[in-house]
Amino acid sequence: MNLRNIDLNLLVILDAVLAEKSVTRAAKRLGMSASGVSHALDRLRRTFNDPLIERTPHGMVPTQRAQDLGRHVREALKELRHGLAQQLSFDPATSERSFNIRLSDFLTGCLLPRLCARVRAEAPAIRLILGHLEADGEGPQEAGDIQLRVDAAIRGREYRRERIWRDRFIVAMRHGHPAVQREMTLQAYAELPHLDVASAIIDTRPLDEVLDAKGLARRVMITIPSMAAVVAILEHTDLCAVLPERWLTLYSEPGRLAAAPLPLQGIDYNVDMIWHRRDDNDSGHRWLRTVIAQEFATLYAPAAGRQRNGAGGPHKLNRARLAR
Repeated sequence: MNLRNIDLNLLVILDAVLAEKSVTRAAKRLGMSASGVSHALDRLRRTFNDPLIERTPHGMVPTQRAQDLGRHVREALKELRHGLAQQLSFDPATSERSFNIRLSDFLTGCLLPRLCARVRAEAPAIRLILGHLEADGEGPQEAGDIQLRVDAAIRGREYRRERIWRDRFIVAMRHGHPAVQREMTLQAYAELPHLDVASAIIDTRPLDEVLDAKGLARRVMITIPSMAAVVAILEHTDLCAVLPERWLTLYSEPGRLAAAPLPLQGIDYNVDMIWHRRDDNDSGHRWLRTVIAQEFATLYAPAAGRQRNGAGGPHKLNRARLAR
């Protein structure tokens, strides 16, 4: 049977008639006239070729077909009402919605512990489905999805982009590295052996383009798949790496690494939140976007770094050279 051939409003009336076992009571429940309910019931009888509900000495009694149909209708309407309620009035304490978040390896390690703890505390029945990012650009995105990207590409008018964090880059290296005692000029930077991360956590294309325009290039000696081993590798080699300054503060113990300013202007570490415009007014989606932005800001606030690593952080060793 093709649903387009059925007035689905009639199923709401059928559910009320079967529940009340009375046309009059069903009409009152639905805010309709008794004649309107009777007319709808006649249409349903013609559609299903069955009396559906019959008058007996014991009152109105549903037929077997009506009982079978009623169970499916009741469950379908229940799910529909629940889904609409979740969309129209969002209460994180009781909501059972699911949300999809796609983010980079870097944000998985730093943001997720805070985000998951906050969501579990405020919305214990909500389900988060987390996945890796695909290539940036204009590709399709499911309604309800949230993407967290580093320097997200400009997209079409159907997408929204909110910049939730901006940080400056620094050049990180082990304490005692020969470059620590020298001025970090552009030429000195280009001559250093570099560690690079392949998981698109930090978009190095603008950096490499600027260097290329100046006739220079980074000497990338080792490329690793994620941020997990960056600190340990830098600590035990002569390599350097371009990292967001606050990341180094949060994820390296004081004294393990030193840092110098990146000798290039206008290249920052930016984190963007991307969603589809159809989710703008979704109260649940707005709640989650707000939680993500708040937790990211709290994570990267100076107090977070002091609490995590003690006052000053790893770049304390090179405080004067990091000053703007």
